[in-house]
Amino acid sequence: MILALDAGNSRIKWGCYGNGDWIKTGAITRAEVETLPSVLGNIPRPQQIVVSNVAGTGIGEKIANAIAQFGIDAYWPKPAKECCGVRNRYDHPEQLGSDRWAALIGARHAQIGAVLVVNAGTALTIDTLTDSGEFLGGVISPGIGMMMRALTTGTAHAHAAYGDFVTFPTKTTDAIYSGALNAALGAIERMRVAFANRNATPISCLITGGAASVLLPHLSPPVQEIPNLVMLGLVTMMQGKA
Repeated sequence: MILALDAGNSRIKWGCYGNGDWIKTGAITRAEVETLPSVLGNIPRPQQIVVSNVAGTGIGEKIANAIAQFGIDAYWPKPAKECCGVRNRYDHPEQLGSDRWAALIGARHAQIGAVLVVNAGTALTIDTLTDSGEFLGGVISPGIGMMMRALTTGTAHAHAAYGDFVTFPTKTTDAIYSGALNAALGAIERMRVAFANRNATPISCLITGGAASVLLPHLSPPVQEIPNLVMLGLVTMMQGKA
């Protein structure tokens, strides 16, 4: 069994992978990181461990301490020029976030073909992967929650609650939420059009992350949600390493 951990801006996600499927998955907030040793103490003992951490060195150290209980040398993969059928065209490949790199590899494992890889979390990342496995580049923007906080902090709407998505909002809470959601959707669809024009073919979309279910109903098909896409990529890299 492989234990995969994905430490992002807001949450630390973990999953136990074996026999081609997830046996058990879970997540804690960054504020709950001190509970990680006991959380992981309740899972089956892994044979391998693989970690992506974009949450900083402090969180990385706490993850390392939590997985030390298994007595296994964990694999902390770094973005490279090529791995598992994906070629990295970043100007400085090592500067790509390990979560974005893992999501691209997970997408390549899940679907062959040109695809837009969207991770909708605290930040929104939108990356392009050709049918030959070439990562052309991608964009990063604030996620829906971050956009709303940026808009409301320090304004008269500082305590505005989440509204509903409405095409033509007639109250402020709906207007703020609908604006943030439209901004995220617009970024995704604009990248898909640009990618389709370059690739001369329709582009499908794979979406993951905490806000995926919010965005999914509003995206043009073909689109598919793949939970734990980053961890799937980590497992794929771990298996390739072995």
